[in-house]
Amino acid sequence: MSRLVSLSYLNDYNLKNLEESIKDAVASLEIANRVKPEMKVLIKANLPIGVSKDMAETTHPAVICALANWLTEMGAKCIVADSPYKKYTPEFLEKVYLNTGILDTANKTNCELNRNMATFTCETPDGVMAKSLTLLEVINDVDAIINVGKLKIDSSLGYMGAVSNLFGFVPGEVKTQVLNRLNTQKDFHNYCIDIYNVVKDKIIFNVIDGIVTKESGDMPRLLYCLGVAENMFSLDACIIDILGIGYKNTVLKQAKQRELFDFEKGYKTTKERIEKFQLPDYALHEFCDASSLNKKLGNKKRYFKSHQRRPIVEVPKCKGCGVCSKICPTGAIVMRTDKNGELYAHIDYAKCIFCFKCHTACPYSVIDVVVPSGHKKIMKEIDKQNEKV
Repeated sequence: MSRLVSLSYLNDYNLKNLEESIKDAVASLEIANRVKPEMKVLIKANLPIGVSKDMAETTHPAVICALANWLTEMGAKCIVADSPYKKYTPEFLEKVYLNTGILDTANKTNCELNRNMATFTCETPDGVMAKSLTLLEVINDVDAIINVGKLKIDSSLGYMGAVSNLFGFVPGEVKTQVLNRLNTQKDFHNYCIDIYNVVKDKIIFNVIDGIVTKESGDMPRLLYCLGVAENMFSLDACIIDILGIGYKNTVLKQAKQRELFDFEKGYKTTKERIEKFQLPDYALHEFCDASSLNKKLGNKKRYFKSHQRRPIVEVPKCKGCGVCSKICPTGAIVMRTDKNGELYAHIDYAKCIFCFKCHTACPYSVIDVVVPSGHKKIMKEIDKQNEKV
């Protein structure tokens, strides 16, 4: 499999530029001939939560639109699929499609949205973390897959790119069970590689949307990068080098041990690298030594108050049901007792990764979201970029 990676430098999500970039990429990688007329192709987006495209948490709909238009030109049929966290039901999926802008994309293109809620279980004799996997049935309904990840840094899971995007093939409710069983980043990475071994023969190529990503304090910012490659490990290696975080705590370490990636051979790019960007505050402990950590964080407390979008519990209204505590992936929410002996939820922001699953899951709507003025200012800058689309 080719180690060549195509990088495009894009200032925004302008659809015309995205379409040109994708055409140039598949031409330079010589992979266009893998798409045949009437072939049914699954675009595996990254839609783990139903938030706006402007939050840089999900694959931008313009990237999906550009891929869908290209597939239509090639005479192929396409379908977009992913399984969000929490629920995998028609009602919840429709909400995710709507909020992320993917529904609008489907209406503008010939692309379908996956509404098949069925799953299947397969044996994985060579699996490291799983001897069997429960995955979305839509995998068996298509001829090929284009894997479209979103560049992010997660405080508990680390770098998220092409390989980690395969975790979206795990149904929502099963995701929670799996994450509760996985104790380390190493476990998560091996689980994703186990999924890779099941679906690899269907994957035509991989894309990473890093045009807008997250910087310090959960702030979206432009990174200008759209990466495309046939080999997802080479693509992740390229983006990791751009970020400057090294391979040590990433999926590539496990890929090397399983002889799927060679550090020395690495990858080749069609263009020069782009500048590094500042890692999110909550990710620094994963990739920096202690001596440089404090220097990079600066006055984190002040920055947190002025910029960090965060969940907050309305304690007097909290019913103490514990739903938020159970769903929190990092254990940042614990149940405490007030002076009257009533239970309430308490959030430890040192552990919080600001995924807002607690806000979504709260059955009594007592977990609100604080949006400081500094965060709003950053979002206005991102909005100006989106107006160009």
